[in-house]
Amino acid sequence: MSNVLLCQGALAKNPYYVKEACLYLYSVEELCYFVYHYAYILDDSFVSEKLITWIDEELELEKLSNKVSSVCGRKGALGNLVRVLNNEIGYYSEDEWVSLLEDIDSNSKMSLSQRRKIRADGLLKSEKYAQALEEYENLLYEGDIDEPSFVAKIYHNLGVCAAKLFMFEKAADFLEKAYDIYPNTESYVEMLSARKMYMSNVEYVNYVGDIKDNVDDSLAVERQFEILKLSWGEQPAYKYFRELAKQKDEGGSYYASIDKLAQEVKDKYRGYINGAW
Repeated sequence: MSNVLLCQGALAKNPYYVKEACLYLYSVEELCYFVYHYAYILDDSFVSEKLITWIDEELELEKLSNKVSSVCGRKGALGNLVRVLNNEIGYYSEDEWVSLLEDIDSNSKMSLSQRRKIRADGLLKSEKYAQALEEYENLLYEGDIDEPSFVAKIYHNLGVCAAKLFMFEKAADFLEKAYDIYPNTESYVEMLSARKMYMSNVEYVNYVGDIKDNVDDSLAVERQFEILKLSWGEQPAYKYFRELAKQKDEGGSYYASIDKLAQEVKDKYRGYINGAW
């Protein structure tokens, strides 16, 4: 994809929302790019009448929409979509589209639960924590899963999502569930860390004191928190706050900077909740 490409079709006034990745597409080139990089979370159902209508009406590519329509609803629709896009748009190099077809064929052999977890993992990696949390929960309730380690990984990642959203008590419960299903040090240590974040010092000490085993893990948590405290002075955020304090002492734009920072934090958190970037 290193060559300069002439864009085709119109730029959509109404973008196409891809629920699998919580993002919007505005052009056929973006559609090609999306399929190439996100094929691992897609299946044949991605090739839908809604997509065909969007290509026809928003991108004004009637010929392309007709060809996509001819493969819609058939087995191997996603792979055939790649072939159509390659023939009509020419976005992919030969090596890229052949490799993409191989990946799609390999992914089609995964179970639905495996593909859904990969999709949720992608949302988590993209910092779309609320959407990832919902996808993991739906997978637990709707999926047909009987492998303990797989279920434990889902609960662990639910804990990570909840912690990223500052829901530490809920995070701790998820992580504890992951540990109960499939005991592992990572889930246990992160569970203790989450409990430490929302409990008072007295509550946490009593909680840890009641634990008969895994003393080393509780000590690991304490060391981890101590390291974080000691390294705080080297963090960009600390230096930024020191600069703000200096502005206040010198009569600078302290309050304007605080308002700007607060707005940035709000916008970032809304992104975690809504997935809108």
